[in-house]
Amino acid sequence: MNNKGNASNSKDIKRLNRILVRNIIRKLGPIARYELAKETGLTPPTVTVIVNELISDGVVLEVGHGESSGGRRPVMLEINPQAAYIFALRLQRDEVVTALFNLKGDILSHHKRVIDTAAPERVVEAVGNSFDWLIEDTGIDREKVLCCGVASPGLINTQRGVIGHSSNLKWDRVPLGAMLSKRLYGIPVHVENISNAAALAEKEYGCGRGYHDLIYLNLSVGVGAGIIIEDKIYGGSKGYAGEIGHIAVISENGPECACGRLGCLEAICGVRAIIERVKEALPDAVFESYGLNKNKLSMDDIIFPPILETKEVEGIFQEAGNWVGFILAHLVSIFNPELIILGGELSKAGPKFLATVVEKMNKNLLKELVGTAKVVCSNMKDDPALIGAYVLALEMLFSIEKWYG
Repeated sequence: MNNKGNASNSKDIKRLNRILVRNIIRKLGPIARYELAKETGLTPPTVTVIVNELISDGVVLEVGHGESSGGRRPVMLEINPQAAYIFALRLQRDEVVTALFNLKGDILSHHKRVIDTAAPERVVEAVGNSFDWLIEDTGIDREKVLCCGVASPGLINTQRGVIGHSSNLKWDRVPLGAMLSKRLYGIPVHVENISNAAALAEKEYGCGRGYHDLIYLNLSVGVGAGIIIEDKIYGGSKGYAGEIGHIAVISENGPECACGRLGCLEAICGVRAIIERVKEALPDAVFESYGLNKNKLSMDDIIFPPILETKEVEGIFQEAGNWVGFILAHLVSIFNPELIILGGELSKAGPKFLATVVEKMNKNLLKELVGTAKVVCSNMKDDPALIGAYVLALEMLFSIEKWYG
């Protein structure tokens, strides 16, 4: 009789049970052992053995006593936030933002750098240098940083960590995951589209908490949609879903997009496009009167009320809001989400912009669909895409049975 199969199955079951218990503690802690048994469906003795192993490994902490239900007060368990650390980064054209997180999601230190992102090798080295600086700044043991999450613009094969194409970064077929892992001393790297990462962050920590089906619309340098269906990122057959920024909304004589085509939504509603239109619409004297440098104009400058309230700029934002609302009507018709979250710099343009978006969206919907999707602007204080990169790396980490040894 061959017992190898049974032995293998037993090891697999033990591994999966350990991962299950650890994940329940992470999501529901502080939690008592008897509650763990109920949540996991495992026997109390099995839970006790696994919990004792996790405590011995320094992964789980006993953190006091809970309320008694008749007997002794139960000892409560939660994940040790210092058991491991996560490195996360968000890429954007000419900008890299990096941070070190503990397992509670606290940002221990972060670093923002303006850099020419045209060369992937230069970006990887800059990220590596930033990682080294963060380690030195926090005093964390580098060996305890176990995973890295990346939020990047572009069409991304998340399984292989390859950016197939990014018109924003001007990259093609870049194996970013492998390149970063090598520079980051071998830690595993999860690369995800920036809008998908932001959508996940909103679901975990932002406006999307409690919603199962939502869309995050990233209105930044690039324009894209992160789509979550039944609590999971929807990537489509190749992981490329949500690239709405490169839908040509003006078929003839539209502005040129970074992708090389004409009339794309991003070429009309992207941050760079908006800034250029504002610079063309207002005379130099207007910028000078508010102490602004026209050649270094930012979206923050534009949404400053005196500029935002000029007739010319109001018109620019109204047109952008109409195009965003038009696209949202299509997304609502296709995906029927419960919630739509507007994020990125353009989402901060104020209540008039939001009202324009919603009005245009409703005008282009079947009456039965009007009101089915709530539309809000993101209220996350931290960078949603960066937080999303952390969440993705956290999920990766908690799918591994043993972190050390």
